[in-house]
Amino acid sequence: RAMTPIPRSKHRSLFEPIMIVSHIAAMSENRVIGRAGGMPWHIPEDFKFFKETTMGHAMIMGRKTWDSIGRALPGRLTIVVTRDKKFSAPDGVFIKDSIKDAINYCETNQDKWGNECFIVGGGEIYKQSISTANRLYLTMIHQTVEGDTLYPEIPLQDFKQIKNEPRDNGSFKFSFTTWERVRAYL
Repeated sequence: RAMTPIPRSKHRSLFEPIMIVSHIAAMSENRVIGRAGGMPWHIPEDFKFFKETTMGHAMIMGRKTWDSIGRALPGRLTIVVTRDKKFSAPDGVFIKDSIKDAINYCETNQDKWGNECFIVGGGEIYKQSISTANRLYLTMIHQTVEGDTLYPEIPLQDFKQIKNEPRDNGSFKFSFTTWERVRAYL
């Protein structure tokens, strides 16, 4: 007699994360992700990729990234991480004082927003959470760019690139890449 398989969600591996924490960013060859509070390029295909990938999920961002976006993006939960007790945001935008608290909030709301949350910037938030990230969605801009905000060094011993899709829109050569964590950060 055949046995009925037990759904994975009821018997989770010790190594399977409850919440998948993903970074999503676009960066140049010299790791630049920003300049003067904005992005140093305009690539519509990257905006489309960002929207499609994050839609229906929670997004965690720092206050400066919130300021540069200027509004909650539709169809996504927005969480702003700041230590500024005077910071206020519109209804529906949640404020947390640490990345850990933001991720915990995502875990308690995954029935509505799914089991993957996205760190969307900026540089300091990426740096503080690289050891927590399970997945990296990085749009690699194939040129050196001037800027004042950098993406952290990727610990290559901890991540493996599983996707690389080159693109050329006439203005920029870039690649959509995905990296998966292959070992725990020690």
